[in-house]
Amino acid sequence: MKKISEIGMSLYITFCIYALIGWLYEVFWMWFVVPPYHFVNRGVLFLPFLPIYGFGMLILLFCLRKFMKKKHPLENPIYRTISLVTITTFIYTTIIEYTTPKIYHVSDYLKGYGLGLLIANIIVLIGFHFLVKKSKKLQKLDTTIILVFLAIWIITTVIEYISHFVTDKFLHQMLWDYAKDFLNINRRVNWDASRNFAIGGTFLLYVVQPFVDKLNQKLTFKNKLIITLGIGIPMLIDAIIQ
Repeated sequence: MKKISEIGMSLYITFCIYALIGWLYEVFWMWFVVPPYHFVNRGVLFLPFLPIYGFGMLILLFCLRKFMKKKHPLENPIYRTISLVTITTFIYTTIIEYTTPKIYHVSDYLKGYGLGLLIANIIVLIGFHFLVKKSKKLQKLDTTIILVFLAIWIITTVIEYISHFVTDKFLHQMLWDYAKDFLNINRRVNWDASRNFAIGGTFLLYVVQPFVDKLNQKLTFKNKLIITLGIGIPMLIDAIIQ
């Protein structure tokens, strides 16, 4: 029972760390990136936590932790195809974004640039097919981080879309609106946000999470209990007041 409780508290501490990081990211983004450049409390609580980021990171850890520990060499045609399509699509679409910024909807992008994207991917796949055959170093190249990046992109985009749908339809609150942003889907998700989540999520999983794991390992049961109650009770009161 104590072991289960300790695991639960470790998960909650992890949740709080990333909920805080998410709040800091959102505040920074609104303060320094998005006009009119002023402080906006992007949270749904009075406390500096954005729960969606905490839950999102727990989902990513649950889905990807084991996958990250395995190697996925470039010589495997499936890993090679997914990795190269991901990189090519990312580069191609980023170029389109900064040369044609008025494309708002995914459907318009596909109509105007879908064929070019397809041709670019075919050229890259064929070119790398011959390069990989000739190079043993390329064959052994691990594509795991690229696959993780893509998985995070997909998972976080789905989470953001569902979160927006729920708050919009059931709570009648539109916490964000991407109607005027590049490649948005029903105003709920867009290219820039999903890309940033993928980059940030990859950084957090590979760089930050090892420190979070070490922190949870060093904390005693008593310290974890103090932190959990010290943050959990005010957070619960905050949620009830809201």
